Amino acid sequence: MRQLYSLLVGSTFLLSLTACPLVEPVDRVPLPSYKPLLMARTQLEQAVAVLPPQELHNTGKIYLRDPYILINEQYQGVHIINNQDPSHPQPVAFLRIPGNVDVAMKGNLLYADSGPDLLTFDLSNVRAARLLHRVREAVPELPMPETAQVPAEYQVQNRPADAVVVGWQKL
Repeated sequence: MRQLYSLLVGSTFLLSLTACPLVEPVDRVPLPSYKPLLMARTQLEQAVAVLPPQELHNTGKIYLRDPYILINEQYQGVHIINNQDPSHPQPVAFLRIPGNVDVAMKGNLLYADSGPDLLTFDLSNVRAARLLHRVREAVPELPMPETAQVPAEYQVQNRPADAVVVGWQKL
């Protein structure tokens, strides 16, 4: 009797599975496409500069070093703002660093990425920041901002040999 009951329950279960309506396949949302913004290595290394203050557009990480605030401008560099009077912050300078997305400080030293390179700046005088050292290929290539596809013509094997990724543009 127990076997008959088990057979009956099992058969009912199997038959109920076949009674499910067919589900239409869901259309997948296509992944966005990005192309890398490339810069020749020599141009990348010569582009670092202290410039007059710039407008903030696409900001990233913020670093506080009293009385200054350092604000990353995605892929462009670092805004330096004097925050001695928090009710009236004063832009001081813009440190142009192509391919920059991250910064850190220790004492008067600013560490910043520039594409695949790691740069060290002396910020003893923020208005005259000095590049002290560059370590080439210290970090991996800049990742895309989201999961996406890279068209064949922009994939690594199809880029110029001296090209460095300093940003990504959505297509």
